[in-house]
Amino acid sequence: IAAAVAAQGGADRTAVVYAAASAGAAPDLAEAAESPAEETAELTLRNDVGLHARPAALLARTLADVDAEVRVRLGDSEVDARSVLGLMSLGARQGDTLHLDARGAQAAEAIRRAKELVETNFGE
Repeated sequence: IAAAVAAQGGADRTAVVYAAASAGAAPDLAEAAESPAEETAELTLRNDVGLHARPAALLARTLADVDAEVRVRLGDSEVDARSVLGLMSLGARQGDTLHLDARGAQAAEAIRRAKELVETNFGE
């Protein structure tokens, strides 16, 4: 399902394969621990239906080529920002605040891209 949503959202072949492989996968904590740059953000969803399939696929695709691990947390749930199914499983709705943590060489770029999507209501 994750691969199908990524493909339908316009992702390239590599991103589709990544979506399929990472659906439900645990993060590689050893790799994350080696990443020097860290950025965080709190983003409040303003779009009408929250983080449903299309915005989740758009966020995952937008972060697919960024050299950073990005985690999204809502309440007690935390997922990989490149996992469409993970993002959808958060059940984030309008007015919910997402907590983003990014680690890696392009952590700041990852946060910037996510902020831009949320601020523009995912183009809706």
